[in-house]
Amino acid sequence: MSTPPSPRRRYGRLVLAVLFGFALYPLSPYTAPLFMGAVLCAVGWHAQRRLENAFHVPRVWAALLHALAWLAVIALPTWLIISTLITNLSPMVARWRSGKPLVTVPPRVAHTPVIGHWLASRLHRLNGNVLIHYLGHHSDLIRSSLTHVWVFLFHILIASFVVFSLALKGETVAAEINALSQSLWGPRGSQVLALAERSARSVMIGIIGVGVVEGVLIGGSYGLAGMPMWPSWLVATVLLSAIPFGAGAILAIVCGWLMLTGHFFAGLLTAIWGIAVITGADLALRPLVTGKESSVPFIGLLLSILGGAKVFGLVGVIAGPFLLMLATSLWQAWLREPLPPPSA
Repeated sequence: MSTPPSPRRRYGRLVLAVLFGFALYPLSPYTAPLFMGAVLCAVGWHAQRRLENAFHVPRVWAALLHALAWLAVIALPTWLIISTLITNLSPMVARWRSGKPLVTVPPRVAHTPVIGHWLASRLHRLNGNVLIHYLGHHSDLIRSSLTHVWVFLFHILIASFVVFSLALKGETVAAEINALSQSLWGPRGSQVLALAERSARSVMIGIIGVGVVEGVLIGGSYGLAGMPMWPSWLVATVLLSAIPFGAGAILAIVCGWLMLTGHFFAGLLTAIWGIAVITGADLALRPLVTGKESSVPFIGLLLSILGGAKVFGLVGVIAGPFLLMLATSLWQAWLREPLPPPSA
């Protein structure tokens, strides 16, 4: 039977906790990227260990490859998208300056009874002057959005450094976390860590599995519609499908680009197909793949996205729902897990 800690030891723990609180306070603005880096490292740790054992890769190089892999998954599609937009921007600017309509309606659509004439007359008014006037009235919002994008990329870089630092001393960090959990929860500390790891992997499998399915199905339609560099948009759809409305945002950009460059009918068909895939994936495939480990209502995910974005910025759009899903699955697993037998 363990003896309770002495008052001096309790005061020592309190002082240590306060000291750690003051030490970690300057890092509070970067809570989201630090958390993301820790989660990504935990998810990819077993793959890194298999790489080290199979090919005898030194730890420092394996940790570096681990961090660069996560960085490339997010940064490479972003660079491909930006390069695609810049490459195709010159003809769009020339069309704007000429005063021609930005969207051309195919003749078969324009001659459709009732809707064809109405759609053609409305879209004919959408020219460069209208767009420039709209952008001028929303310049503050555009600058704020661009700032969030750069902050997001900076946070991804921080998360990659966290992955490298933790992966460099994985066994030591795991032992320290295990010792801390046992000091906090006693014999149940190891169970808490096991439940957290199992819940995190269950959530990540659901996120990645649905993202791959959505990206392949929707990204294939990008290629059929003639979207330039459609594989990069496919990868972006895979990445952003981890959050509700993420794949829909990429779909809207692609379909808008197709319509603005004269492929109105292809953009319309792509939008219809993409909406059908996203609806089926979110309502049927995501709950099926994720399973009972993360049965979070849709309204909870939506509020966690909005709250995460307000608290942590653009990175919080991912960190917010992930934290909620992980906490819910951990709580459910805790309730199902039996208590350890009392020590004699």
